[in-house]
Amino acid sequence: MKKVLAILMAVIMSFSIVACSSNSGSSTDTTQNEGAEKTEEKSNYKIGIMTSTVSQGEEQYRAAEKLAKTYPDIVTLVTFPEKFTTEQETSISTALSLAADPDIKAIVFCQAVQGSAAAMQKIKEIRPDILLVAGAVQDDISVISSVADVAYHMNIPDSGTQLVHEMYELGARTFVHYSFPRHLAFQPTADRRENIKKACEELGMTFVDATTPDPTSDAGVSGTQQFILEDVPRKVAEYGKDTAFFGTNTAQQEPMIKAVLQTESFYTMPADPSPFAAFPGALGIQIPEDKMADADYMMEQISIKLAEAGMTNHMGTWSAPLMTMFLNGGFKYAMAFCDGETNGEKLDVEVFKKYMAEAAGSTVEFVNYKDKATGNVIDNFFYILAEYVPL
Repeated sequence: MKKVLAILMAVIMSFSIVACSSNSGSSTDTTQNEGAEKTEEKSNYKIGIMTSTVSQGEEQYRAAEKLAKTYPDIVTLVTFPEKFTTEQETSISTALSLAADPDIKAIVFCQAVQGSAAAMQKIKEIRPDILLVAGAVQDDISVISSVADVAYHMNIPDSGTQLVHEMYELGARTFVHYSFPRHLAFQPTADRRENIKKACEELGMTFVDATTPDPTSDAGVSGTQQFILEDVPRKVAEYGKDTAFFGTNTAQQEPMIKAVLQTESFYTMPADPSPFAAFPGALGIQIPEDKMADADYMMEQISIKLAEAGMTNHMGTWSAPLMTMFLNGGFKYAMAFCDGETNGEKLDVEVFKKYMAEAAGSTVEFVNYKDKATGNVIDNFFYILAEYVPL
């Protein structure tokens, strides 16, 4: 009996050992399978983002930084040099460093500063397979459209008409347009001025053409800003409080908001429409770290400040921050292309419009650029107009 029991115990123990071994093997296999599945879930591509530095364009950099944190396995973030206008070779070499990575399947340039077209041309020569997206372009439109697969910009010309009508509805009867020769040499900016002038004539508003010092001239940014601070009150004294002000340059915006607040006149919106542009500094709004990309929060804070000053509906912006919208929309389109959600071509108009509208969070108007000299319509270049929001 003792022998039988001993044999039975030995058999049971051997089965237990086999069972444990078997379970252990199953656990290892399961872990390996889960790891394989996780690897498969990870994208098999990367997307490069090339944007401005914080000092040159904080909004787009922060938006890119957020995408890099959200998609750490996908995004490779680099920046243009600070002096991109005179350091185009550096821009090109930085762009080529992205293209040198075989996993990079798309590159989003936003904003696509001067020199982006040359960088894209070099990429095309070595990696024609890469999708090239250009947002908020600064190069000649016909040139960059010839090398980018998808290019887009704020509908600068039509935004002029939009602003005049919005300001008229809010009560403005005079429209002051601040710019300088260098900006007006860019055809879309010149077209916007003409559209503002035309819309003012149609509505019976007074159009005032004003020239400020160029921030890149000897006067510098401080000279431009001082001129605005002194000239806005002069214009209000001459034309009245129902005067609306618009400037084509970023450096003009903060002093313009301050002067408009002081004179109780009207401020149209930042040249690059965004609640994060100029408003915080001009109105003394401190933005918590967790609200840096929260446009709704920012617009609410602006509205509170304006209400306290009795200036509700005297200022405005677009429904979404321009550069954040452009970067997010372009990135999501690049992801859709890499994930095979497009029509197989690098330009899928409907998919592009879908993701740009989602990034805007509102109705967006798209118009293909038409070359005034030739009459040719450029199919891969889009002018984008978002909704105006009074504050």
